[in-house]
Amino acid sequence: MLVTFNEATVKSRSGYVWHTRPQVAGASRTALRNIVGPFRPGPTQAAAQATTPEQCFRLFITNEIVNTVVEWTNVKIDQVARKYKNKTATVRPTTAAEICALLGVLVFSGYIKDNHLNTKELWCPVAGAPFYRAAMSEGRFSFLIYCLRFDDMATREERRVDDNLAPIRSVWDMFMAACEKHYTPHEHLTVDEQLLAFRGNCPFRMYIPNKPAKYGIKIVMANDVKSKYLLKGIPYLGRRGGQPRDGLQLGHIFTRDLTRPYHNTNRNVTTDNWFTSVPLSLDMLHNCGMTLVGTLRANKSEIPEVMKDKNSRRNGTSAFMFTKDMTLVSHIPSAQKRNKKNVLLLSTMHTQPTVNIENGKPEIIDFYNGTKGGTFDQMCAQYSCSRKTNRWPVCMFYGMINAAVINSWVIFKANNDRVGGKKMKRRQYMHEMALQLIKPNAQQCLNAPTQHKKVKAIITQVCSINPSGMVAGAGPSAAEMREPMVRCKKCESKADKKTRFRCHSCRQPVCQSHYYPYCCDCV
Repeated sequence: MLVTFNEATVKSRSGYVWHTRPQVAGASRTALRNIVGPFRPGPTQAAAQATTPEQCFRLFITNEIVNTVVEWTNVKIDQVARKYKNKTATVRPTTAAEICALLGVLVFSGYIKDNHLNTKELWCPVAGAPFYRAAMSEGRFSFLIYCLRFDDMATREERRVDDNLAPIRSVWDMFMAACEKHYTPHEHLTVDEQLLAFRGNCPFRMYIPNKPAKYGIKIVMANDVKSKYLLKGIPYLGRRGGQPRDGLQLGHIFTRDLTRPYHNTNRNVTTDNWFTSVPLSLDMLHNCGMTLVGTLRANKSEIPEVMKDKNSRRNGTSAFMFTKDMTLVSHIPSAQKRNKKNVLLLSTMHTQPTVNIENGKPEIIDFYNGTKGGTFDQMCAQYSCSRKTNRWPVCMFYGMINAAVINSWVIFKANNDRVGGKKMKRRQYMHEMALQLIKPNAQQCLNAPTQHKKVKAIITQVCSINPSGMVAGAGPSAAEMREPMVRCKKCESKADKKTRFRCHSCRQPVCQSHYYPYCCDCV
């Protein structure tokens, strides 16, 4: 039910004038500001050739990021190793393959949903998954997490004077550049906030009571509505790191900066009431070439008092007010019996007081519900790779891995749909990716002469590789071998089966029925 007003115009307490009738004539043609510029949404040319989970993931956690982590982690390892009298393999310098294996362990813990368990339980021979022991030892994993660094600690304090994010700034910027580079969003974007759970010491830790974690690091981010792809994220660094510019509110600054690569494309941005304001809507429309739809807080001075009054109106009613550029709607849901709720929304995309006949909601609210929501945050929490930590840069690094998994899955789906490849759910995708990430390091461990026989068997079982680097069951043919033909040690003598195959562990001759790739005794 629409609420009608007797006056032609209404003023707010700040003097802002609203009209009670639409200021733009309803037309069958799409308004010019709603005609989205020509572009092809989906993976860009730089990401179009990635077809395996590992290739898609490495678009975001790039070689440059991995090498940066290796460089500064080794600096920390060198400092820590000096305190050890006996230099074991646990305290050796790390490599790019091992850091990738570490990422594989974290991704696998998110896939199997046991990231909350301690390392004793993860590496337990009875209850733990063999994957962890195939990737690396428990001691090595804990040592690498302890030594994980992302910047030069010698110059950190100097950089911290101007930048609170100095301990992970370079890695974060590289990751954001990769996110922006590899995907072109659809016509609808959403700007929202994510809270990375963290209760340790951090100069910009936030308390947000309506979030599940309550305490953590706030990331303001822009996402593609259709695919949930993370386009860009900006950490909230507190007052020192986010002073308002030109008298603008922080929500205004964040929205404009996050959508900057997509200005003048006529895309729509959906925001919640922390961001939405009348100055932001006009700025996005006239200066940035984008429309905006968002909920509005009742304390804004541009809102007329009559739109805030909910006691004099019935349930299920909607009131509209207009300017040439904006539409303001006040809706009271019909299901409210006590403590009426007044929902205020502002739109520069809609110009008419259209109400859905089926549910009685204004078109603006239906559009908002379809394009806004904490879906990306929920997706991160569903298969989270994050582990408990006392260091906030590591917490942010875990957040980057979660975002990289989702973004790479979006790329993987789009590329495989284009070429007709196999489809994967995200959980299966994470499993395949984790296996591919640990394989290079597992191969090195398998070929190490000092590696324990049981560990080699686990690596062979989990990764399907043998000491020579071949997939299990796919070794050289008998014709390619130079071993003499001898009787198989595992078959009965009367069978008289001759073979050129040898067990890769004990070198005993075995026929093809016992060859995979160890003999049955060694496995």
